[in-house]
Amino acid sequence: MSVAKVMGEANDSTKGSWSFQVAANVSHISHGDEEMQKFLHSYTVNYYDLRAKWRASKNTDNPYDVAMGRPYIVGGVMYADYSRLKIRRPESEYNSHVEQIITFYGGMQFDVLHTGRWTVDVDFINGLGYCPHPFNERKNKDQEIIGSQFSFFIGGGAHIGYNISPRWRVSAGVDLRHYSNGTLDRPNIGANTIGGTVAVCYNLERQDDGTRTQKNAGMAERENEGPGNRMNEIYVETTAGVALKALKDNFEIYHESHNPLYASFTTMIAPMWRYHRLFASGIGLDYTYANYVYKIRDLDAISENKESKYSPHILGLSLRHEVFYKHVSMAVGVGVYLNKHTGHSAVKHEGKTYQNIGLRYSLPFANDRLFLGYNIKAHNFSKVDCVHLIAGYRIPIKI
Repeated sequence: MSVAKVMGEANDSTKGSWSFQVAANVSHISHGDEEMQKFLHSYTVNYYDLRAKWRASKNTDNPYDVAMGRPYIVGGVMYADYSRLKIRRPESEYNSHVEQIITFYGGMQFDVLHTGRWTVDVDFINGLGYCPHPFNERKNKDQEIIGSQFSFFIGGGAHIGYNISPRWRVSAGVDLRHYSNGTLDRPNIGANTIGGTVAVCYNLERQDDGTRTQKNAGMAERENEGPGNRMNEIYVETTAGVALKALKDNFEIYHESHNPLYASFTTMIAPMWRYHRLFASGIGLDYTYANYVYKIRDLDAISENKESKYSPHILGLSLRHEVFYKHVSMAVGVGVYLNKHTGHSAVKHEGKTYQNIGLRYSLPFANDRLFLGYNIKAHNFSKVDCVHLIAGYRIPIKI
């Protein structure tokens, strides 16, 4: 083997390839919400998306890229056209409007199937959206879909692609997209859309066939370095942080923007089993001290909706799962309340179960044991309850 070839293979193991994609999407906004049915009379939304994608070389020796099948790291900007929505209550004297949302996001895309020129991929993206026409009680009073100028954005989709040449790919699929201000203000009905996407992608370098070499095919199983990267490890995860929310109860009475924001202490303890480099699962005990419940009690008295019990102690039990990629991870949970008495609105709209989804960054200098992140907590898999800002630590258990 020549020296040049050896050097070329060494360089190829560390570099990656860039590609750029443009996409268009036609979606319908979900209108199953009881409140939304009162003022939303048309449902079509269009999205236009430009993203850059980076993918590790097929000869990479990074165990996470190998184990995940060399995912694309993506970043982009998306223009959401909501101008076709008709928003108006029968008693209103004018139409309210969303117009557009500009979103900056990052995420990952995975090729789950690659056969010949055909691929099937899924992606997950997360970002921040800017809406110049949010709810305003004086001049945009029926626009309760997007309640703030800035919204959290979560999206995901599945697509079928065809490589028409080594550099060009076309694809089509279905995407789900969600905007919410995380209850950091009110209103917060949010926008959930689903629709079809077509896309064209150009690769700056010729694409390989997506197969792994014998060297890196076994790398993910052999690599086991660093406490934060250990496989088949049992640990206890502990977190503490603050839960932030504005109260729906307050908005229903005063119907104003810029509602008071309440902060509550939140913590969790969860035995976890990291049975694979990429995955860990466990069960968590979640606790929140929600002192805003006394404000809800006063608001319920004003609206004559007083409940029999009010307690600041919220306790829940959740099944948890975490997906790791290098120092970044996504944590999800589905739980049931063991104790929760937070007023009339909670009884009417929230139910007995809750869901969490969030991102974390594990600090390399602490061997990936210490992490920072955020969670978005929801009810009914659609209604955001609050945003958690957290810090946590993974305590190893030696057996």
